[in-house]
Amino acid sequence: MKPIKLALAVTIALVGIGTPGIKKANASSYTITHTEYYQTRPIYHAANKSQSAYVWNKAHTKKIHNLKNYPNTNWDATAAITLKHNGKSALYYAVIASTPNNKTNVEGYVWHGYLTKGYNKNYAVWNNLALQGFTSTSDYQSYINQSSSQQLTRDVLKLFPNSSLSLSLSNYVENRDMLADDSATFNKSYSNAVIPSKANNYFYHSYKDTRSTTTRLQEIETALNAEGYSATKRASLKGYQIGIYYVDKYYGDTDDTGLGIILAKPTN
Repeated sequence: MKPIKLALAVTIALVGIGTPGIKKANASSYTITHTEYYQTRPIYHAANKSQSAYVWNKAHTKKIHNLKNYPNTNWDATAAITLKHNGKSALYYAVIASTPNNKTNVEGYVWHGYLTKGYNKNYAVWNNLALQGFTSTSDYQSYINQSSSQQLTRDVLKLFPNSSLSLSLSNYVENRDMLADDSATFNKSYSNAVIPSKANNYFYHSYKDTRSTTTRLQEIETALNAEGYSATKRASLKGYQIGIYYVDKYYGDTDDTGLGIILAKPTN
């Protein structure tokens, strides 16, 4: 799955009344009363992998997919749709499937109660995910621990044994321009920021880059030492949080400013 840059726009929260028990319908039975298109697509996964939970066609006349048959899939919501039937309203999401093998030809409407926010938690089958779908630092840590694409991330974190991972700080890595555009917010949340720019250069995969993870790690560690962050100095960074983002392949829409690490002390 290609990483997608985290948009800065805030998605409007929507609330609907669920009616999941509908089994029969015809084209005239359901009326769309409201549609809210998402500027930034929220990511969902099945709330219960073993439960039959149907994806309907847009007319709500035919069940076209069952979430149970897509156990490792993420569902990107393109819109929130309110459908009215027999005087009752229900909130559905217009969704597109995203699979570990990059198949995205499955789409339709699904009742919102069948989905829960965030990535599918079977991170062992997922690689190079964008940060926007992680719901917490512990969720991001699980991905780092399980994904084969995150070996370098795991190795770099070991270079800072007394600093703790932060999803919030990692977002500033993936979206480095936020540091300039939203510096006031950053400075309210963090102090003593460390951005090892030379070391960060080695996180980037250029076109036809064949360096191994071991070689890349050695280059990062050498650069850190040259920038004044020896093993002793790194171990002294107690109370610091570390933000990190890495993809292990070349992607045309990922540049070198969105990869690497930032360390900083949280202000509270």
